[in-house]
Amino acid sequence: MFKRKKNEFPEESRACGYCEHATLLGDSGTCICDGKGIVQCDGFCKSFVPDLLKLKPRVLRLTDPEENKRLFEEIK
Repeated sequence: MFKRKKNEFPEESRACGYCEHATLLGDSGTCICDGKGIVQCDGFCKSFVPDLLKLKPRVLRLTDPEENKRLFEEIK
């Protein structure tokens, strides 16, 4: 029902390292793909399926303590 289309995923994140079919091999920069075998983590293919748990979240950087209080009060 709320399935994301393949084209809606950001282009810079369409890499084998972020795919459901890939398993990372340590720090070597390579992955084992279910369909292609051993591939580079920065490669891609048309059977890419995003694994959202492999993505690193963006860090929210707030430097001013007063700004932090104001933003957290707005959320409540």
